[in-house]
Amino acid sequence: MKLQNLLLVVATAIADPIQAASGFAAPPSPPSSLYRTTQIPCPVPVAPDEIDGKTTICGVLTVPENYTQPNGRKVEITYTIFKSKSLAPQHDPLLVLHGGPGSSDITALSLFPPFYEPQRQTRDVILFDQRGSRFSGDLACSPTFIGLDTLAKDSNIQWRKQYAEFTKKFAASLEKDLSNLAEILSYYKVCSQLLQAHGFDLNQYNTTNNATDAINLATALGYQKVNLYGISYGTYLALRIMRDYPQRLRSVVLDSTIPPQVKKYVDVPRDLEVVMLNLIEDCQKDTACNAAYPNLKARTIALLKTLAKKPILIAGTHKAVSVADFAALVESVNFDLDARKAAYIPLIVSELERGITTTYTGVVSGKIFLTPPTKPILIGRSEQLLAKADELREQARKLLTETANLAEANRPSQKWVQQVLTMIETLPEKERPNARANLYGVGFQTQKPRDRSVLIASITEIFPENKRQALIQPLQTMSDTEIRHVYESIGTIFRSALQVDVESAEGVFRSFDCQDLVPSSDQAQTNATFKALEIPSLGVTRALGARQAYAICQIWSVKPAPQRDRQIVKSSIPTLILQDRYDAQTPTTVGKQALAGLTNGTLIEFPNFGHGALVFSQCARDVGAAFVTNPTYSPNAACKEALKTKFVLPPTSSK
Repeated sequence: MKLQNLLLVVATAIADPIQAASGFAAPPSPPSSLYRTTQIPCPVPVAPDEIDGKTTICGVLTVPENYTQPNGRKVEITYTIFKSKSLAPQHDPLLVLHGGPGSSDITALSLFPPFYEPQRQTRDVILFDQRGSRFSGDLACSPTFIGLDTLAKDSNIQWRKQYAEFTKKFAASLEKDLSNLAEILSYYKVCSQLLQAHGFDLNQYNTTNNATDAINLATALGYQKVNLYGISYGTYLALRIMRDYPQRLRSVVLDSTIPPQVKKYVDVPRDLEVVMLNLIEDCQKDTACNAAYPNLKARTIALLKTLAKKPILIAGTHKAVSVADFAALVESVNFDLDARKAAYIPLIVSELERGITTTYTGVVSGKIFLTPPTKPILIGRSEQLLAKADELREQARKLLTETANLAEANRPSQKWVQQVLTMIETLPEKERPNARANLYGVGFQTQKPRDRSVLIASITEIFPENKRQALIQPLQTMSDTEIRHVYESIGTIFRSALQVDVESAEGVFRSFDCQDLVPSSDQAQTNATFKALEIPSLGVTRALGARQAYAICQIWSVKPAPQRDRQIVKSSIPTLILQDRYDAQTPTTVGKQALAGLTNGTLIEFPNFGHGALVFSQCARDVGAAFVTNPTYSPNAACKEALKTKFVLPPTSSK
């Protein structure tokens, strides 16, 4: 993305600040046996116990961007198969649907094998990056944001002036109550324009096409029926597949569910309140906790009102505990992999009432969870051998991981990208920001593919003649797979340069969000939800996030999905719903609504966990695996009883 080209996109955005999208969402396309897969080296290192190309196989499925135009623009879907460990595996694999929208399972490839170990005993497990995600077309906004930042700070006064004029004119085009969001909205507007200028039809990045991609992938790999496992947005996608392709499904597991009938942005201010109220309810049902912290709900509400008036100073520091800090603590439970923070929250409320911050600071810093080392216990001969075996296995894993990372670093694509970055450092200092911005935007030029010729042209633009040949020559001998990996490697770098697109590729997240989820909600309804909260302090951040989502969708060039896509999915396919009590992204009030319409559905609620039961709990993994093995029986979920929160009681000395 040459910065001069970015200015042309900015000029387009100035001329048409708020642009409506064209075209309507097409009906789902039938799966096709015409699409073929191509095996490739995995784009990231595989787990140390896996063998790339044998036990873990990666590949690419090429499908139309627009299924109604099969000869038009293509999307490459990157997938991974974790091969079954059985010599006679079942013919129906587990097909995993990631969240986001726009997240990436391929990015975390080395972390997933332990999660799916039970399923691999009997069947293959398939992961793939959905269209527009990290390794399947990558609709990122980071290059746009980096380019605009560079323009705003560039030494060229004329460029800075043009950028300032653009932002001023864009701000004037917005509704008055959005003026304070003008800068961030201008970035999203230019990202939308730039992606379209590159040739992406943002309307095609939708749940209906994702569902067709998933079934086409299964067909291309030779599977007639599959078992679905969806997490977060993946559950929304799974429900769409259940609606559009029921004959291809044997069973479905929905983990942390968002069903299509839910008005996400109307409900979103309640997310943290639901978590806190669930936690309070759990304390009340625990005899010891309720005795130690009676009337916890009323006390929490009163405490937050106090904090709103005057935050509590943390002793020995210049910091204080505010309402926002308490809300952040509640939200952190959602990501607490060790499920320990929730147990301390009643005690924290009790202490903060008295102006004590000891437990709060210990939990937030993590110091309270540190345990002193224990003396080694003398063990017998057999135990010593087992302990030594565990130690050797861990050493082997580390060695294998280091070997895989070294092999990745030595790929021609990775070495070339590093060579470019090193060469940029030899340019005059004032030229380096523009050179980096141009490198990060190399896959986003107007109507240009992500191929070898574009890389060569970019090197020609960035570097003087005496530095080019050393970089162009390796490109001419690289395989097409390595050329693809050059773009993937650059994507990793620009994500680390700017914390955008880290969790989800923003371009695809906004395209899905503005078609599927935002249109069912409106700002007035969100405001009404916020006003009705019992603990309004916990809804402030989420309400602001909803406001920003509404605003972005006003300038993001897509049309809403059809109304039928937001209706309850009716299905008799065996379905297991996994829901967590402390999930702050798809809270229990949302997840439980997935049962509506599922005549063969079972819901199991897990205590003490946040978003993604599979991520947090071996119990959830075992329950899910048992269900997939035999979906005609409700699985035994007795293991969840041992997971209930063990609330920390006040020290005896304080009674």
